[in-house]
Amino acid sequence: MSESVNKERNLISSLINHHFCIENTAKSSILEVLKVSDTEVIEFDEKFDWSFLSDESSSKTTKPFLLFDQINEWNYLIWNVWDFEETRQMTLFLSKELNTKVYYFFVDPWIATCRWVLADKGNLLTSYYESHGEILNNDDNAETENILEQEDDFEDKFWKLYNSICQQIEVLNKEQNIIVTKGYLS
Repeated sequence: MSESVNKERNLISSLINHHFCIENTAKSSILEVLKVSDTEVIEFDEKFDWSFLSDESSSKTTKPFLLFDQINEWNYLIWNVWDFEETRQMTLFLSKELNTKVYYFFVDPWIATCRWVLADKGNLLTSYYESHGEILNNDDNAETENILEQEDDFEDKFWKLYNSICQQIEVLNKEQNIIVTKGYLS
């Protein structure tokens, strides 16, 4: 076996990546509740054109997305929506419709920003949004209070929580063939 096959690829990062972690759900069920259009199933590799996610030719009512095949018990859905309330509503919607845990994460250390939304079966567990040293949203509860400490900086908070409740999206880099459905959310 060649050395390059054994080497972990770094195609996907948790950094600067708006993504949802969806627990124990069939990809077909996720696509069904999302009401998708113009989908294409492809192998995700070094040649993937990431600009697809910031497609400015798509209308305000459609949003480009990527949905990866399930790894262990998690599916990963990526979109590029900056609006925190819209993302929070999407997390709650997916969690309720799929009757499972759905976690949304975003961190960008270069602009000192982190965000997360955790939902289980349509119930908001916690949501948080911090940017440039200012807390813009903090619906905190017992779900995170035992993990996070007040003096943690934004990045420590993010990584402590993310690493404690699900596997990072970077687990996909260990796969030989990464299959992704790309398309548009209506």
